[in-house]
Amino acid sequence: MANFKITPYEVKGEIDYDKVVSRFGAQKVTKQLIKKMKALPMIMRRGYIYAHRDFDKILAKKKFAIVSGRGVSNKIQLGHLTTLRFVKELQDIYGCYVFIPFSDDEKYMYKRDLSFEKLKELTYENILDIIALGFDPKKTDFVVDTQNMNQEIYNLAVRCAKRITFSTVKATFGFTNENNIGITFYPAMQAAHILYPTVKKGLPVVVPVGIDQDPFIKLSRDVAYKLKLTKPGGVYCTYVPGLKGGGKMSATDPDSTIYTTDTPKEVEKKIKKYAFSGGQPTIKEHREKGGNPDVDVSYQYLTFFMEDDKKLKKIYADYKSGKMLTSELKQICIDTINSFLKEHQKKREAAKKNIEKFMLRD
Repeated sequence: MANFKITPYEVKGEIDYDKVVSRFGAQKVTKQLIKKMKALPMIMRRGYIYAHRDFDKILAKKKFAIVSGRGVSNKIQLGHLTTLRFVKELQDIYGCYVFIPFSDDEKYMYKRDLSFEKLKELTYENILDIIALGFDPKKTDFVVDTQNMNQEIYNLAVRCAKRITFSTVKATFGFTNENNIGITFYPAMQAAHILYPTVKKGLPVVVPVGIDQDPFIKLSRDVAYKLKLTKPGGVYCTYVPGLKGGGKMSATDPDSTIYTTDTPKEVEKKIKKYAFSGGQPTIKEHREKGGNPDVDVSYQYLTFFMEDDKKLKKIYADYKSGKMLTSELKQICIDTINSFLKEHQKKREAAKKNIEKFMLRD
């Protein structure tokens, strides 16, 4: 585990997902689980859903809810959208109720330089991006902790807090005496978010996240047991790599990140200049030896954003054989992402008229 670090507040280095599954005690996604699915969302089809907790048991219950929150601290980038697109596909396949809490309170307490004014602006922008994905407003609720938190969720957070000791949150999240008391209370609020659909609608919950958020799921499972509620399950997605390769895409590094609001020219510049290549040093050598699509970031992005399986398979073969050059692969990536963003940005603009349809009401 020396080459990478994963905590709820930091992810660094190249992730070894086999070691991650072992370390966190999750279950690997198996062929048996895949067979239980009515249909496969794209990133599940591509193998990017690699582990879970009790997802098989929750699928067997036929009806379930999904909780997928946003910790608002920056603009949304393509990596954030991947999990949310997966959630939207699950809603389409199973007709699920989806609950999306925006944990702006957590980010305010954790980031010293984040003002309430900036937080509100970022939350608004994040909401537009999520609505633009096409969630069903009749089956989807948003809650912004600092804006429309209702009494029921707060009361649930209080019930959760009573069943979580300070020693548990210190050990789980690495909190010290230097942390403010707000951030130490937040795990109870997160547990309330996760358990809300179970309390409100009687539905078991599955939470699709990156493995860095698993400590919140494990804590919520423990609280659920104490409250005599159905334990929530987890589904774990691999991280979309940053443009420079290595760990997950980070919204704090503009040169390694593609934001949903980037222009076509910005996308082109970033991919051409920064996207880590799996190609050879020279064209001659590349033609002879071929490239490595498994480490090439442009190819990795195509696996998240190109719908056509056959086309993607051909690109893989052509690049690996040397028939396709890195510059050609990058151009395909640029075109694919810009095509996605063109439609997304149109829907994002239209979302401004529909925000109220998604906000949770008492």
